[in-house]
Amino acid sequence: MTRFKTMKALLVLTLVALAVTACGGNNAKDSGNVKGSAGASASASGQSEKESVTLKLSTWNPVSKQAIEKFEQAYPYITIEHDQIADQYREIIRTRIVSKADMDIVWMFPNQMREYVGQDVLMDLTNEPWLSNYLDSAVQLGTVDGKTYGMSYNYYAVVFFYNKDIFKKLNLNVPTTWEQLLEVSAKIKESGTAPFITGGKDAWATQFLSSSNYGYYQNKDPQTFDKLASGEKKWTDPEFANFFDPIIELTNKDYFLENSVGLGNDQVVQVFKEGKAAMYPMGTWSLDSFTADSQKFEVGAFSIPLNKGSEPHVVNLVSDNIFTGISWSKHPEEVKLFLSFISDPEIAKIWSEETKAAVTVKGGTSPSYHPISAELTQTIDSNITSIFPSLTPSIEPTYFPILQKILLKKNGSPSELLSEMQKAQEKDYK
Repeated sequence: MTRFKTMKALLVLTLVALAVTACGGNNAKDSGNVKGSAGASASASGQSEKESVTLKLSTWNPVSKQAIEKFEQAYPYITIEHDQIADQYREIIRTRIVSKADMDIVWMFPNQMREYVGQDVLMDLTNEPWLSNYLDSAVQLGTVDGKTYGMSYNYYAVVFFYNKDIFKKLNLNVPTTWEQLLEVSAKIKESGTAPFITGGKDAWATQFLSSSNYGYYQNKDPQTFDKLASGEKKWTDPEFANFFDPIIELTNKDYFLENSVGLGNDQVVQVFKEGKAAMYPMGTWSLDSFTADSQKFEVGAFSIPLNKGSEPHVVNLVSDNIFTGISWSKHPEEVKLFLSFISDPEIAKIWSEETKAAVTVKGGTSPSYHPISAELTQTIDSNITSIFPSLTPSIEPTYFPILQKILLKKNGSPSELLSEMQKAQEKDYK
């Protein structure tokens, strides 16, 4: 996903460490056959008479061994052969696709979907009944031209991490609208603490206030970013006029910690943990930065509220591991059995707890995968959700520097900034 290249590098480094512990850490790691030990009765549903099947599952992050074991217990004739590819995932999968290797279930990035659908690589899953178990936005991410070829599984939420001690001391409630966020920020600033901190050195880390608009656009029109990519919509259209307003308004009010613009994201996390700012915009991939023994105060998290007045609150999610079936799989029915199995909320909770991540199955996120997760999951489940879109390649190199200029108060007018975005978008027209 182009917009998160740098961020993904950080995520992969963190998650690869988990993978090394769990799986051995080779570039293309064969995790082996995770066969259930309970020895489920082979007589169930006459499955003992079925020919043995091995499904090849390729991912870049760890999967839930417990969920796979339960699947193999439920279907004793099926073995899952998991292949975790820690490095060069795209290249390795592309090579296998070109050679039409023996493949069954593969994680895909969102910006790979259209290409591989066009090449008839992916299995059509449209109208499978179990798709209704997923968040609509997870299914939308795996849908191309009206047909569904996959659904994203794990997700991260875009949030404000916040200092609960400051909020309690000032008797502040968690804001659920933009107006409330401004009121809370004003009171925090009056108390002598900076409301927010973000660093401009790592450009990707500056985006979450403006990018949180994505969900509001997609809630009104799920095809918004496809239309921007095709030229049907333009960044200079009136509907995008306020795109940069949140970060511009907070910057102009001097709500960011003074002299923090030059910090890298790791430095920002440390300064936030020292209590020098009340809120830090980031994704929940940073949850592990806030362990009980590494901070001086209690940390909470709430979704970024850009909604004004009676507008609905949309929670923005980041999800890039789309489960897909390969069209030339020798075992299409078993592929669908597996994808159906992991859509069960109870199985999803096992997956969530073991991988320490939220999932897109409705009711499937474990409330205990992290101390902050229960509070956050309740917010997500009670609001509209939207998954970050896949932007075209030329947007990020223009977008991120614009945000750095805004934080330095060296930006032009919003219309000038949007004109820059449109010029970048036009480079990707086909």
